[in-house]
Amino acid sequence: MGKAPVSGLYVVAASKDGQTEYWIAATGPKEAALAVQLHVGPEWRVTLTNRQLTAAQIAALDLRPDDVRRLDS
Repeated sequence: MGKAPVSGLYVVAASKDGQTEYWIAATGPKEAALAVQLHVGPEWRVTLTNRQLTAAQIAALDLRPDDVRRLDS
């Protein structure tokens, strides 16, 4: 059976050498930063943000529980 869609997503900022990327984590809030850290590596500084996505943005991402993905915009 496939994973069910998620409704709670967390935006995490990852910064390194003056560059910042935003990532989305379909995890609990306590796990979001760690999940992104595992994708970007230890040299990046990660921080959970208060950024909210619209329902349309969430639907377009089509994330499942535990998915982590870099936001393009």
